[in-house]
Amino acid sequence: MHPFRNPSLSPSRRTADLLGRMTVEEKIGQLVKLDGFRSYERVGDGFQLREKFTSTVDRWVIGSMYGVIRADWWTERDWETGVPPARMNEVVNLFQHYVLEHSRLGIPLYIAEEAPHGLMALGTTVFPTGLGMGSTWDSGLIRRIGETIGAEARAAGVHAVYSPILDIVRDPRWSRAEENYSEDAYLTSRFGSAMVRGIVSQGITSTLKHFVAHGSPEGGHNQASSHLGMIELHNCQLRPFRDAIRAGAKSIMSAYSDVDGESSSGSYHLLTEILRDELGYEGFVVADRGAIPLLLHSRLAADEAEASARALKAGCDVDEGFLEFHTEGLLEALRRGLISEADLDVAAGRILKVKFEMGLFEHPYAEERPVEILRSAKHCSVALEAARKAMTLLKNNGVLPLRGCRKLAVIGPNADNAMNQLGDYSAPQLRESVITVLDGLRGEAREQEIEISYVRGCGIRSFDRSGFAQAREIAESADAVVLVLGGCSTKYGTEMKRTSSGAASPEILPPEKSEKESGEGTDRAELNLSGVQMELFRHLKESGKPVIVVLVQGRPLCIGELLEKADALLLAWYPGAFGGRAVAEVIFGKYNPAGRLPVSIPRCSAQIPVFYNPFKERDDYIDCPGSPELPFGFGLSFTTFSYQELKVQGRQVSVTVTNTGLRAGEEVVQFYLTDMASSVKRPIRELCAFERVFLEAGASRVVTAELTDDVLGYYNEKLQFVVEPGRFRIGVGGNSGNLMETEFVLPA
Repeated sequence: MHPFRNPSLSPSRRTADLLGRMTVEEKIGQLVKLDGFRSYERVGDGFQLREKFTSTVDRWVIGSMYGVIRADWWTERDWETGVPPARMNEVVNLFQHYVLEHSRLGIPLYIAEEAPHGLMALGTTVFPTGLGMGSTWDSGLIRRIGETIGAEARAAGVHAVYSPILDIVRDPRWSRAEENYSEDAYLTSRFGSAMVRGIVSQGITSTLKHFVAHGSPEGGHNQASSHLGMIELHNCQLRPFRDAIRAGAKSIMSAYSDVDGESSSGSYHLLTEILRDELGYEGFVVADRGAIPLLLHSRLAADEAEASARALKAGCDVDEGFLEFHTEGLLEALRRGLISEADLDVAAGRILKVKFEMGLFEHPYAEERPVEILRSAKHCSVALEAARKAMTLLKNNGVLPLRGCRKLAVIGPNADNAMNQLGDYSAPQLRESVITVLDGLRGEAREQEIEISYVRGCGIRSFDRSGFAQAREIAESADAVVLVLGGCSTKYGTEMKRTSSGAASPEILPPEKSEKESGEGTDRAELNLSGVQMELFRHLKESGKPVIVVLVQGRPLCIGELLEKADALLLAWYPGAFGGRAVAEVIFGKYNPAGRLPVSIPRCSAQIPVFYNPFKERDDYIDCPGSPELPFGFGLSFTTFSYQELKVQGRQVSVTVTNTGLRAGEEVVQFYLTDMASSVKRPIRELCAFERVFLEAGASRVVTAELTDDVLGYYNEKLQFVVEPGRFRIGVGGNSGNLMETEFVLPA
């Protein structure tokens, strides 16, 4: 037995032995990742590998596959053409068998899938998207979501998931804002590390996205440059990655963007000196799709060989989706002396070591029964809890909880569109698997014998007003109106059509009919509600009936008029498959909302950026206040809370929180720190701790937080992490704009 086959040896020793037996072509094969969804065909009731895949493997011993079970409009895989749950292990093993049988040394395949808010495959559990998860302010829940995603990935037979996404949302015009947790580095860090721990606890590799500063692009343009200095990079953008690496992440995706001219996928400074030398990262780096060819197109390389060599020497180990570009580029780079075989050993060694650590050489094949695990009752209960905890009440003039209503009008483009409720990176769903807002309200109404009428009223981006008259008609005959507005992050139409075989074949809308205004590649200049949605709201307000607005959307939008004129305003983000039930429970008072904003709500697009913790308080414009419409951390409840007795003893902060209302509820207790004298600028306030607490009516609780070095310290002008003695201010409250404060001195 060769030493690399001996499981009693360390992964490092096994990797070194295997590399010594591999050819150059075999090493390069480990550095490319093929698209799984392009590599098989569904023929009748069976699956077969495409000739292009088999001929590729015959030449290159491919190291990785991406998206074998992914299904969506982009992959053109659905319930009719994709891999259903009962066949996932079979298809994954079909690929694994072929690769192992054609690998001289028996090197197993490593299979990765998308999972930003649930495994992106048919029949899996779908959670709220990133900003929805961020609104829960519950790290324990995020870990359980990670455990669920990891368990479903393991059951499906894959080895890695692309999750969590750790970009800091500093510009909501950016199309991918919905995928991320927050505008705050600390909150993102807490949730990211919790997600990683949940995923890896199930034996699945967690891939962090996108290294680095991808969420602060110039003008809100996806893939645009990030303009920030090294101090801000270290104190803000790197923080979630630093903690997620400590939590056990072994794979990181490099971003398309650059930081001050340093391309994230071709920068030795970012990928080696910072990521590996400073942050201590020991896993491998995979380029975002096309990021290595982008080095050529961005004029950072003269040809394919230079682009591939630059990425490899920088520390970007694996290319995704551009096999011919990268394999031929690396071979040519080797011939021209741009790289050495030792460089290939370093990169190939990193992914091989992860394969050894995961036990793939001993257990390469999938063996579980995914149909018993995917979307199980246990997993669905976690998704429902996440949807409930994400519900964020922004206004209530007393109309909620809804009482004494006999006839309810439900109107709006997002009231009954299943796919619109899920956000980007979602697989097509069986209609019965998603509870829309209309479904949820009908379920609650049946119990209370409330009559519900429904019309769509208008579209998301459409300027068609033909539905206004019917919407007004049912509003005038009702006791109250629930108007469900917002955004769209899918290219699917409103119908999930059934084929003759019983499979669901969704309609994919062409660009001229698409309602998509959020999700990757759909950046926005203006942050108002699209189309004629606000016109519909004004039209319905003229009916004189209470109008309860529910927002199902992916990015913070400008909602000043809704805050002023709606009778209640509930923000659901994209709440996942059970979001409609959670919305209905809030509206009828079965659930007391306690979601809190993970991002600031802007007054207008021209304010951007308007995140809560700049280096100084923002001055007013002559035509607009400098402050946000709603502050970071804001959210209402059906009860009220008060704060007393804020104390600092050593490094422990405590405060007494009391439920001063008439019903039980949850409060998110938020702690903010201000350094009163630092050597470089620090934000005016920084979230440093939080806890979501449940209190019965009239009950009190002492909530404490520890001021660790991690929150007291920062990176100075020498990029050294320091904890400086001196005067600090601590603020505690229900949001960043309403704090009870005191000062304390940290001794030398």
